[in-house]
Amino acid sequence: MAANEKLKNCLRKNLLIKRDELNITQERMAELLDLSRKGYQKLESGKSFCSGETLVNFVNNFDVDAQQLFSEFSKAIENSEE
Repeated sequence: MAANEKLKNCLRKNLLIKRDELNITQERMAELLDLSRKGYQKLESGKSFCSGETLVNFVNNFDVDAQQLFSEFSKAIENSEE
């Protein structure tokens, strides 16, 4: 799997976990991230990756540990090179 696919999958997993923890809809998650519903659905399905601004919103609005998130991204990239 290519690095960009692994990054999308890593983000997808984190979004799903957080949305499940909060018990909110995709539509509400999209609103909180300042995205369209369709844009959010593409992130959650792993069809696209987000902007830096959206990552910052995710970290800030959902009490996400940025260091842990970027560590997961780094591991995903390293694993794609093997």
